Amino acid sequence: MKKTISVYWPLAIVLPLAAAAYLHICSDAASRASQTPLAAEQFTAELAHAVSYGMVGDDSSALRGKPMRTAPVMAVPEAS
Repeated sequence: MKKTISVYWPLAIVLPLAAAAYLHICSDAASRASQTPLAAEQFTAELAHAVSYGMVGDDSSALRGKPMRTAPVMAVPEAS
């Protein structure tokens, strides 16, 4: 019995997708494993950026963010 391309076409699609998924998972695991703690000068630089952008502050309003604008309240007409 001679096998044709109709038998093997699912493998031609599934195998490259499986290989791509495997490589993607391996690269994610490698990037997570390579994270090391920041050095002191990098940490202070990141903290200085956060303070200058207003992400860190000594007042409690820094955590709440900017207030939202209030929408005008419209009266609902009563049905008669």
